[in-house]
Amino acid sequence: MISRGNIDRTINTDPSWAAVLYLFQHHSKLQNYLTDDYFDLENGFIQIKQLLKLSRPWAKSEQFMLHLAIHLFNGEVKIDLNDIDYLDLNNKRLVMEALKIRFKRV
Repeated sequence: MISRGNIDRTINTDPSWAAVLYLFQHHSKLQNYLTDDYFDLENGFIQIKQLLKLSRPWAKSEQFMLHLAIHLFNGEVKIDLNDIDYLDLNNKRLVMEALKIRFKRV
């Protein structure tokens, strides 16, 4: 598991990282993958290909949340915001908060 100190330092330095880490901390499925196996906070790296491969059997809503997190991080995965309509209320709130976090400096 990634240390709370490393997460806090990263959140305070970059809004892209802050949005990703917010989603991974608060989404029930993504929480399981907020580990050193997939995240290297010190070097600014996420194992995106591994996470995408891992998510293939997930529900569409869970895949959307992962894709959104990656999109907010570096835009590598394209998303259709209309897919938010398929999310439950809790996940919609997570999406809105992640967008606010990512774009707070705009």
